[in-house]
Amino acid sequence: MNSLERVRTVLAGGIPDRVPVTLPNFLMAAREAGIRMEDYRVDPELIARVHLQALEKYQHDCIMVDTDTTMLAEAMGAVSKCAPNEPGHIEAPAIRSLDEVGRLQVINPETDGRIPALLEAVRLMYKQVGGEVAIRGNADQAAFSLACLVRGIEDFLMELAEQPDNPRIIQLLEICYQSHLAVHRALAQAGAHFTSLGDSLGGPDVVSPRMFDRFARPYEERLVKDLAADGIFVVIHICGDANKILAMLAKYGSCGFELDYKTDAAKAKQTAGQRHVLYGNIDPSGVLARGTVAQVREAACKLISVWKPNGRFILTAGCDMPATTPPENVHALVAMAKECGVYD
Repeated sequence: MNSLERVRTVLAGGIPDRVPVTLPNFLMAAREAGIRMEDYRVDPELIARVHLQALEKYQHDCIMVDTDTTMLAEAMGAVSKCAPNEPGHIEAPAIRSLDEVGRLQVINPETDGRIPALLEAVRLMYKQVGGEVAIRGNADQAAFSLACLVRGIEDFLMELAEQPDNPRIIQLLEICYQSHLAVHRALAQAGAHFTSLGDSLGGPDVVSPRMFDRFARPYEERLVKDLAADGIFVVIHICGDANKILAMLAKYGSCGFELDYKTDAAKAKQTAGQRHVLYGNIDPSGVLARGTVAQVREAACKLISVWKPNGRFILTAGCDMPATTPPENVHALVAMAKECGVYD
């Protein structure tokens, strides 16, 4: 199998020749290519060059193309700033009150903000390696997390607690959902073989499982169904400890879950991993960035032994790899997929 065939087999629920490996490495890849993050996030040719150079160096099975977590919020009117060689952060929300929700509009991925640069980068990479290597287009933040950024995280969370029945909350979430859905579809049209999202602000490290169930889960589950109707496979990423919501995630339609290292691997396999593809969940900082080659190999081998049976597993870090991750540790991670991840 080539890399694309290997990943597609896993996404379809089959057994590949070995466990595929992917790298959430846009920070590290830009640093290794000598590209400033403030330039990378706006230039499609630089985005493509950074990931293609990393692919040549590490020979992983899937390119995960990403810019940062502020792309959609910025396109909807939030103010995003980028410190030197750091990913973007939101300095000011798009709206100062829920009363302003009515002035928000669903974004157009082909024209709004920095999204066109991401789409063009996917097109460029697809032309070069799309027949051999899987391309995962990251559609930034899901409806709940995007609403937090558009409204302001603290203010929106307080409003959810104090006025959960305010109809403008649902209005905001719906606008964010439609904007987010449009980006997934645009990425697939540009050449991404599948897409992904982050919804960490809806995870148990930020809000209660009850609040997740009411305000985040319905939009995630709806997205899975809507994209499946379009033939698009999607991966949901949640930072931190997701143990408390694994049972809810397990009820989603066919999709993937990229889980952080704080989530219990055995529990994830027993619940969400029975019908869904699991991604992860090597500690990106403590092991990949700060650990030794031996520690990377040990962690990867242990995880492979738990998540490899019956397929539905792609080896990767639990979250974005720090820019300072040693190359030898990345080589070790990729090597373990080839050494320990072979299926009979």
